[in-house]
Amino acid sequence: MTDAGVGGRSDRWMCPSDRTMSLRARLPAGWAARGGQPDRQRKSEELTDEEKEIINRVIARAEKMEEMEQERIGRLMTRLEDMRRSVLGDGVNRCILCGEQLGPRGSACVVCEDCKKNVCTKCGVETTNSRPHAIWLCKICSEQREVWKRSGAWFFKGLPKQ
Repeated sequence: MTDAGVGGRSDRWMCPSDRTMSLRARLPAGWAARGGQPDRQRKSEELTDEEKEIINRVIARAEKMEEMEQERIGRLMTRLEDMRRSVLGDGVNRCILCGEQLGPRGSACVVCEDCKKNVCTKCGVETTNSRPHAIWLCKICSEQREVWKRSGAWFFKGLPKQ
């Protein structure tokens, strides 16, 4: 094997030296390098009317999508608030949602994992968590989790403003 030097080729790959890397970094090449003449000419030109129209259409479409997303999240939040307003029980002796009597004389009850209120098995939702065992949620807490999931609130650690 012959060593071809800094600029030449060799039979096997070798890690370039720091000096070689420093020299390569100064060369105007690669995806981030500024080209020569065409880029400088472009800076002095104005955007054409067609290009401006394309940009305006993209901005308008993004605004429309944002508005539709806000409406969707608003519907989810309205549905959740309606569920919260329509509770009939106390969550202790009566089902928090339908108001049915719980316990030995009434329906079977489960405790919501999130709000710790008692609900009947008709108004409860059985689901799983990160651990392999099942948990129960009332429909309000289940809907709350759905809103957090669908709106992206879990990512931003808070519900979006409407």
